[in-house]
Amino acid sequence: MTSNRWFIDSETGELSDVLLCPPDNYNWIPSNDIAIQTMAKGVRIDRGALAAQFGELVSALEGAGAACHFLKPRAGMPYQVYTRDSSQTTPWGTVVTRMMRPERKAEEGEIRTFYEPDDIWKSATQGHIEGGDIHIIRPGLVAVGVTGGRTDQAGAREFLGWFEDAGWTTRMIHFPEHFLHLDVIFTMVTENLAIAATDVLDDEDLDWFRAQGIRLLPVSYKEAMRDMGCNVLALGRDRVVSPRHSKRINEMLRAEGLTVIDPELNQFSQGGGSIHCMTMPLRRASLAAG
Repeated sequence: MTSNRWFIDSETGELSDVLLCPPDNYNWIPSNDIAIQTMAKGVRIDRGALAAQFGELVSALEGAGAACHFLKPRAGMPYQVYTRDSSQTTPWGTVVTRMMRPERKAEEGEIRTFYEPDDIWKSATQGHIEGGDIHIIRPGLVAVGVTGGRTDQAGAREFLGWFEDAGWTTRMIHFPEHFLHLDVIFTMVTENLAIAATDVLDDEDLDWFRAQGIRLLPVSYKEAMRDMGCNVLALGRDRVVSPRHSKRINEMLRAEGLTVIDPELNQFSQGGGSIHCMTMPLRRASLAAG
């Protein structure tokens, strides 16, 4: 039995606690198409800007009322900063995921050091699954992205099976590995509203989201891949954190009545991740309580 110290039942309930990792050892490496393209252009990380941008994100989260918790950065873990992937908070406690990429496998050790034993509800044992592919949309509804490159069918099936046992509606969303994780092409921004690369997702998946009462605001392929435009974090109470360079998307969100907090994060987006990737919500207010 877990302590249920950490709890979420949606992507959009009010955020009170979140897990991050300082970018001390962060580096762009040629492990995804976004970083490969950045490095091919001869662009190099500005480490001063990197530290400043991480600090700006932490300040934004704390200013919005979220308590920030931190993993200890470890040498040899260039993408540990993307805390979304190595664990997943659920309504029943934490799931330790099972990452596929060799440069990320060692992150599991630090994750298990952070969590107390009673925090951990389940550990993934089948195939591979990463948190960037998991979307706990609202109580009773969860989707997992499957590319075979970071999350495969075996990993998704095991994870979704735990929710199906609890009576939840589940769906696997299949898309090309080029897009890394589901949160590169789809993210909830407030209850029943999401931003999505609608020209990337299959029509059947778009229809499924809409059938669940989810309205989709369109993001282009270029915005999704160049800018990590879908990779935003809902804070609850119609607030969202979205990178400053996503100007059109931020205007679109504000036109929907959302408050947009827009830290600069281009040192991270050029490596293949952004705000959603860099944050694992540890506790949100329950949407079921409403």
